[in-house]
Formats: sequence, structure tokens, C-alpha cells
Amino acid sequence: MNDLVKNKKRLFDGAESDFYVFSSILDVPDFGPVLFDNRQVQYLCELGERQADALVGLIPGARKNMDFPGDTPAYKQGNLALYIQRVNGRDANHSALIVIAAGEAQPARFVIDLCGVFVDE
Repeated sequence: MNDLVKNKKRLFDGAESDFYVFSSILDVPDFGPVLFDNRQVQYLCELGERQADALVGLIPGARKNMDFPGDTPAYKQGNLALYIQRVNGRDANHSALIVIAAGEAQPARFVIDLCGVFVDE
């Protein structure tokens, strides 16, 4: 997978009430503008373990946690859970995965960090 975004950044830092409805246009080089919508994200594990493990290997500081054998793995960066959103490019033949780390950073303070935008193969 190819990471199209070289500069990782904080997309959101604020109250819980705004966190769940947050959206933003991301300008992705060689792909164009895409809409990130926090209402559309899925846990990274929903990609399947093989593809999720491959993505985690490309994200600095990301890790996979297994509490018990047979459990669904938890993917995190620091204390934030990793999520994905699939987005389409300029045409239906191109798609990408927006990967974010999100959750409660401090009591009553929620954050969303952009980890990367990866061409979906």
C-alpha cells in the first residue's frame, strides 16, 4: 500500500458533542479532495486481520493488541483506537483508506489524528 499523505496532522481537538459529527475535506496529493466524515468510520479490524496488520506496519507507533487467543484484535496508536474510512477518488476505479487514531485524550477532550491515506489495492 502507498501512503499518499506525508504530513500527519491533528484533524480535531474538542468536545465529545462535536467529535461524533466532525467532518473535513482533506486535500490528498495525486488523489484529489476527499471528505473525511467521522460518522462513516469503522474499526481497523473490520478490514480483516491480514490487511489491518499490513496497515499497522506502515503507521509509526501503531500496534496490534490481542487480549485473549481468539479475540478480535485491537489496533491502537498510543491510547487512541485506529479507524478507517474508505473513500472514492475522482472516478469509481480509484479508492483509498483514510486511517485515523481517535478517541478520548483527556477527560471531556476528544481528538482525531490523521495517520495516513493509503491507496486501496
